[in-house]
Amino acid sequence: MRKRLRVPALLLIMLAASIYISAARTHGSAEAQVGAPQLVIGDTPALAQFAWYLFVEAVRPSGNPSRPLMFETWQEQCDLQPALCSSAETVATRAQAETRMRRAHGSALAQRLGATGDGPKEGCNGMNTAGFPGVPASNVAPGAVFCEEVFVNAAEASYITTNKLTTIRAQQAYGAVTFPWQAVEIKVDWVPQSSFVKPFSCSDPTLYIETIQFEGQPAQCYAMVGMHISSKALPDWVWATFEPNNLGTNPNRCNSNLYSLCSDPWGTTSPTPYGPGKTPAQSAALGNLMKAANLPAAFSNYYLTGVQTQFVVNGQPTQLGNSFVEYNAGVLPHQASCITCHKYAYAGTTSVGGPPSGWPSIGYACNSSKTANCFPSAGQSWTSEDFSWLLGIMPTGGSPIPQPASSHPSRKR
Repeated sequence: MRKRLRVPALLLIMLAASIYISAARTHGSAEAQVGAPQLVIGDTPALAQFAWYLFVEAVRPSGNPSRPLMFETWQEQCDLQPALCSSAETVATRAQAETRMRRAHGSALAQRLGATGDGPKEGCNGMNTAGFPGVPASNVAPGAVFCEEVFVNAAEASYITTNKLTTIRAQQAYGAVTFPWQAVEIKVDWVPQSSFVKPFSCSDPTLYIETIQFEGQPAQCYAMVGMHISSKALPDWVWATFEPNNLGTNPNRCNSNLYSLCSDPWGTTSPTPYGPGKTPAQSAALGNLMKAANLPAAFSNYYLTGVQTQFVVNGQPTQLGNSFVEYNAGVLPHQASCITCHKYAYAGTTSVGGPPSGWPSIGYACNSSKTANCFPSAGQSWTSEDFSWLLGIMPTGGSPIPQPASSHPSRKR
């Protein structure tokens, strides 16, 4: 049975950045441009439409030359907690953010899987140059790197800072975290030209490209190769991921041997999931939405890989993974599930990004049942971080926290 949650049209505007898209300014509401969907768990077209609303608002031009897209004007995780990037900068210096260089950091997920460090630090990660059986990394150059940023909108940033949730100890003192329904997180992966055997052109029309100077690195062209968007519009959040249709940067997009087929019955002309080599045309509705928001032309070549709102469907674990983001973090084939991974976000865990040893990576977060979530185990003292690994990677902030015996993360690759 599908679960229906009605969402007013204003939500589609407020969720992404608490500002209006171009159509809303012209016509009074987003619904006047394209009908606002009702969020129904299991209604793939409506969920895909909602995901595209969030994406379009996030990548709408900001008018700021140093932060040209709207999400780039949001607070990045280094702004919320400078210790995550080994920086002395404090939130008080946020006013200088428009002139300072940007700070990329390593993937928290990649660090957990590689058992390196206790959280993302300033700099970029090495890419997966070894590939997986049947899913090679033949396009990747030796020494290739990718750079990651994690942004939160004003609603989420305010909740974190107001409640002082920037250390694990503070989260435990606060108690169970419940983000406001307007909260949105965005994780974006950038890759420089030098990371590929055949470098992309800085003027490649199929990729969104910026010249960025991350701290400690020279200014150079970076292509946006993957974006995760998570929204608290539903209690277990809405999880969506996007990629460019480019064989040079994302050759495994929609490859079911890796994670899953692509599914977007609203933004494309395909009513069913599709695989590699079957890129459907963009729908007229999505084209109109992008045009109304005045998006850079390259975004017409970006596709929704899928949307996830359930742990299990028809008795089978759901999967959702980005062929760049998860692949280069080292997530094994058919072991990617945003909703399951983030369900394990509780204060008191010893590492970041996934299940404790013996717990599943996909499906329900439970090591003793396949019919419901059971994490954390009864009798253990954990503090819910409401699906947010952004909170989970915060520094401890005080004396070490006693860990339950079963909390050690899996090192399996």
